[in-house]
Amino acid sequence: MSVFSRDQADSHHLPTFSPPLIIHCAYMKVALVTGDLTPALSFPSLVISHFFVAGMKIAAVQYYVNHEDRFSNWDRITAFVEEAAKEGVDLLVFPEYSIGGPVPMLALDKSACERYCQLALTHNLDIVAGTIVERDPDDGQIYNCCYYISNDGTVLMEYRKVHLWHPERDHVRRGNRGFGTVKNRFGITVGLAICWDIAFPEIFRHMAMENNAQLIIAPAYWVLEDAGPKSLKYDPLSEVKFLDSVCTARAFENEICMVFCNAADAAEGQKKPPSGALAGCTQITVPFKGCVAHCKNRTEEMIIADIDVHELTADAEANYKIRKDWAEGYIFGGKSKDEVETIIP
Repeated sequence: MSVFSRDQADSHHLPTFSPPLIIHCAYMKVALVTGDLTPALSFPSLVISHFFVAGMKIAAVQYYVNHEDRFSNWDRITAFVEEAAKEGVDLLVFPEYSIGGPVPMLALDKSACERYCQLALTHNLDIVAGTIVERDPDDGQIYNCCYYISNDGTVLMEYRKVHLWHPERDHVRRGNRGFGTVKNRFGITVGLAICWDIAFPEIFRHMAMENNAQLIIAPAYWVLEDAGPKSLKYDPLSEVKFLDSVCTARAFENEICMVFCNAADAAEGQKKPPSGALAGCTQITVPFKGCVAHCKNRTEEMIIADIDVHELTADAEANYKIRKDWAEGYIFGGKSKDEVETIIP
């Protein structure tokens, strides 16, 4: 599928920000640039975009996954972790299938998670390890697993993907542990989702209203062709609009901050991903403001934003009182059981 043009990107979906600081880093050589948020697609280096708000410094890596040589991904993962540590990042998020795709031959054991734990400990930052395709040693089934790892190298939470995308179901077992939450070292209650999960508002309601989530993180591997030929004939950027709309809506309707981290599409010289052109749209959304950080291209980039999760979510609740109304039965589906009357003329 063809890459959309700069004009299409500007007119269709990308938000406008005040000029950020962008660092183009060929791992060691750093040059500071201001203003233009769109580096050339062929630029081979790490791209980092800063969006200053205030509070917890969160980074999301729109990262190119090498499916053919999966262990070579560790070099780039390590480089991003090192760069994030230099930038003073508190939490770094990777995309779905960070070590390779959802087929039985690529299934791993806990060693990949343990390696992420060591990176978190060594570099003193929290990591959401994208997802790791793992074979459960007890039931022998393959699951798509996401981990929240604290800066001391411990796993705070594991989530197994519940809403599998249609082709994924041929290889991966649906998770059955539900949608829990956990408090991180900043006292923020965190929930996890993966890719297609974000299409279902019920899980966000559950995590936010029942389990007090303030920050929900969703790694993804989302391609433009996921829309299917029927949708693409209406708009080749259908999935881009889907993602940008949903991520903002989830933040507003649940009084949460959200990190959506997609994998990167191939840049010049990289092999095209096997499942189609990645949609990009890695972003951070919050109440009141909507999208506060967004990758400008579909290729590799890291975005960094300072987010005061406590203040934003508290102010949203003070204004909208969605959580209070949920607890007191004023919202359909909340604590009270509503009886719905159907009127047939």
